[in-house]
Amino acid sequence: MVTTTELLGVGLYSTFDAALYARVSPQLIARWIYGTTKGDPVFEPQLGRSEERDITFLDFVQALAIRRIRNERPGVSLQKIREAYFRARNEFGEPYPFALESTRIGLFGPPDIPRRQEIWLCVGKAEGEARKYFQLTGKKSGNQLIGEVVRTYAHRLVFDETTQLARKYIAYPTGKPVDTGERIAMDPEVRFGEPFVESCGYTARTLYDAYQSEGTPERAAEIYGVSLEHMTLVIEYFDYLKPPLRDTGNTVSV
Repeated sequence: MVTTTELLGVGLYSTFDAALYARVSPQLIARWIYGTTKGDPVFEPQLGRSEERDITFLDFVQALAIRRIRNERPGVSLQKIREAYFRARNEFGEPYPFALESTRIGLFGPPDIPRRQEIWLCVGKAEGEARKYFQLTGKKSGNQLIGEVVRTYAHRLVFDETTQLARKYIAYPTGKPVDTGERIAMDPEVRFGEPFVESCGYTARTLYDAYQSEGTPERAAEIYGVSLEHMTLVIEYFDYLKPPLRDTGNTVSV
């Protein structure tokens, strides 16, 4: 049994909460991480396949990678993404390849021909070191590719300089680029990864519940000693989490 102390800095979410923050259905994220009676999971969860089905921050980040792939190219199968994950993990020796800065992933191939869409892996981060791109799936897996062929999902992630693993996710930025303006972040070192407003420290849920309880953002802001801008931010964030999801098992709206 994993203790609370062991989970400090790891982040911990229920399937429902992880799905809410990733903006997919609970059934879909559970399928990706834990599999079903008819299919294997896409990747191995950090805490193993426990009955509680706890999802860690790194599990959540890797689920974001799957979401990005499925949204950009709905025709890419879960089996192909699973193949890419295990090839990246086994050949590059990284337990969390979809959450690692130096092994970013992407897609290439004709968008309108699903069977010809493949997944690539980017390695190389050190200053002065050229990035290299390798094909992870298909008949030519292992071949080196030229150049970055598609954007990655990682622009809202902050990586640890030592481990290169994702350590923070900017869940709701208001500025462009994302490191400017007020924002809501998810950091496993802060409140087990619960989304929080960086500039005031309150969790988004705390302020949003206060708004619902008090009836107006002005009253809630007064009670908690935060600005109206903070309240507006969390209200916008939960509205952002609530749009109807189009879940066919292949694609979700984001």
